[in-house]
Amino acid sequence: MLCSVIIPLYNKAAFVEDALRSVLNQTYQDFEIIVVDDGSTDDGVARVRAINDDRIVLVQQANGGVSRARNQGLALAKGDVVCFLDADDWYLPQYLDTVMTLAKNYPALAFFATSYKLVNVAAGDEKFWQVSNNASVEIIDDIFCRWRFDILFNIDSVAVRRSFLMQFQPCFPEGEQMGEDQDLFFRLAEKSSIAYCPSQLTAYRMAVGESLCALYQGDVLFPAHLRLEQRALNRQLPDSLRKSALRLVTEARISSVRTKLMAGLRYQGFKQLLGIWRGVVSRRWWVSLLMCACVSPSMVQRWEYWRIQRACKQ
Repeated sequence: MLCSVIIPLYNKAAFVEDALRSVLNQTYQDFEIIVVDDGSTDDGVARVRAINDDRIVLVQQANGGVSRARNQGLALAKGDVVCFLDADDWYLPQYLDTVMTLAKNYPALAFFATSYKLVNVAAGDEKFWQVSNNASVEIIDDIFCRWRFDILFNIDSVAVRRSFLMQFQPCFPEGEQMGEDQDLFFRLAEKSSIAYCPSQLTAYRMAVGESLCALYQGDVLFPAHLRLEQRALNRQLPDSLRKSALRLVTEARISSVRTKLMAGLRYQGFKQLLGIWRGVVSRRWWVSLLMCACVSPSMVQRWEYWRIQRACKQ
């Protein structure tokens, strides 16, 4: 089976060669790489062209955002399965082999994923690490329930059958720069269970100054969550997923309260928390109320950092 790897590129010249070589060095070699340059102003395009491999397809477009770049890559993809890789991240050598094996072993499913690792190379983290070959595969029927407690995968560590993706065009909401990947995850999970391997087979690079995640402040809800909530309220989700989807959105609202508390916006956070009426059954809602009353911004920040690191299995 052919795998298409889509790499959106925007001013990541310092990293894109590592990303490309991590794909070229995969143990699974039946792939194409589609690099969509989104109007970069650095020499990233020249660095891509300097890598001589016929499997690399480079297209250029005016700057329109990461969603538009990924959608353009999907329009050009020919693979049976599609994977994504941000230009400042990378795969471990076993990644494609793992997700393509999942696709072969679970023909009734359309959505596959592995875990990932947060890596700060500037702080001395290793770029590669040992991975167990004995990780068991889990079939997840309700990703919304699991997502509240574990950040299981990210855009670099998912694979989807291309025929299935074509049902969701445009796959990524254009004009949105944050949470656009979660929007796709949510819509996919409403239609298909996920075959999930917990091995950390992709790297998510931290502390890249101009990355979207570095710029995101977290004090507002992603449009993806709002759309998920609306679909749940309109009963467009299967009944088995509605409750957990609404609970996930509630948890996201509580997270935005925590972000306000970290910024010292205690009154705004308290006011927002009182409006989250579904959250009163959540222990996290009550802990947030306590934080509004007497916890310093620095303590909230340390708590949230620990919680996220634990969720990401760092």
